[in-house]
Amino acid sequence: MPDDDRIPRYMTASWRRVFRCLQGRESVERTSDAVTRALAATLRTAHGVPGLHSIASQMQDAAASSVAQSRIPDSEEARRHVPADIAERAAAALAATMPEVLALVAPDQAALMLAERVLAGLAYHFGLDRMAPLLVAEGTYETGALHALLAEILVSEQVSKLAKRLLIRPNGTGRRAPRRRRFGMPIEDLLNADLSEVR
Repeated sequence: MPDDDRIPRYMTASWRRVFRCLQGRESVERTSDAVTRALAATLRTAHGVPGLHSIASQMQDAAASSVAQSRIPDSEEARRHVPADIAERAAAALAATMPEVLALVAPDQAALMLAERVLAGLAYHFGLDRMAPLLVAEGTYETGALHALLAEILVSEQVSKLAKRLLIRPNGTGRRAPRRRRFGMPIEDLLNADLSEVR
């Protein structure tokens, strides 16, 4: 059996749910909801990123001074805590690539930009990077299509709401995924719908 076939077993249950959504080509909304739930569970387990606001502040300072770094602030904590490492690397990337934007936005907006980037980094680190090779190898997606789908999922409304909640409580304690918006179907459409298309 190829090594790649064993990868999903090493993911948590919430990330395996994301894998099943992607494998089954579920809707973007349903997959985004699964990713958001998996991210919330990951934040709870990993205790979030307690220094997120401090990292965001240092990111804005580094962007203003145009000092290129691999991490901001390059702390000892990041060497022991994966979410802090991801946050410091994301802050360095934002400071290097978007200094003009960071100079113009308020500290809260800069922190939100960082939080969204951190969630994307966590999603790839804890699940998506492990799933992608399998999904491409089994022919479920082509590489470009999968990349575009994951990018769409990571900028979804659900993930943005979770990023705002992360800013309120960066240590991840009690972090839950935002409730999924449900859109009701008008009665007339529901009565005439093909049951195989209704989920």
